[in-house]
Amino acid sequence: MPTLADLATEVMGEVYGTPAVLARELYVATCGLPFIRQLESIFPGDPRNRGASDAFEGRKPARCDAIRMASDVVQALTELKNRGVAIVVSSNNGVDNVATFARNTSFPFDLTLGFGGGLAKGKAHIERAELEFDVDRSEMLFVGDSLHDGEIAEREGIPFVGLAGTFSYDRFALRFPEALILRRFAELPALLGPAKIARESGSASGVFRTPAVVGNG
Repeated sequence: MPTLADLATEVMGEVYGTPAVLARELYVATCGLPFIRQLESIFPGDPRNRGASDAFEGRKPARCDAIRMASDVVQALTELKNRGVAIVVSSNNGVDNVATFARNTSFPFDLTLGFGGGLAKGKAHIERAELEFDVDRSEMLFVGDSLHDGEIAEREGIPFVGLAGTFSYDRFALRFPEALILRRFAELPALLGPAKIARESGSASGVFRTPAVVGNG
């Protein structure tokens, strides 16, 4: 998220003359949507939106190519995967960018989903995971760093865990008072011990079928 926020800030400054601090605030406030939809929300009807979106998307592959997961995130995902949890990336970045990210991380994600081909973060991605893993969405867990991610989970009836950073812990807690909120992704395995995951997956056996759907941009 910080990488793309930096890029969006640059583009909005160049195209609209938006001050950097304000541009970043506007991007963060609408994050979780495809960038063109963010621009339409921020600058409704502005004829420059398409050009700004094209500039953002054109520069994004090089920025995404430089993104790596922190070692503690890799460790947490590995621990969950070793428990039998399927790890899915759900992103509104284009499918090529998501594939590049997954390839560069060298982590064996079970499924990577991006924006394109009729799919987008939300209902379409969740339905794809249901089909791929033969599970109900109530057996999944959606981990996301934006309020939009939490709203997707709320709307689609999927358990949600918020990751503070882009939005503060308090913002998440205020909007989703029943949700677990992480300050660091590495906290996830400890917060979701075997018994907790088994309950949320509807499994009494402790055999983890829960896909952890990780929202990513």
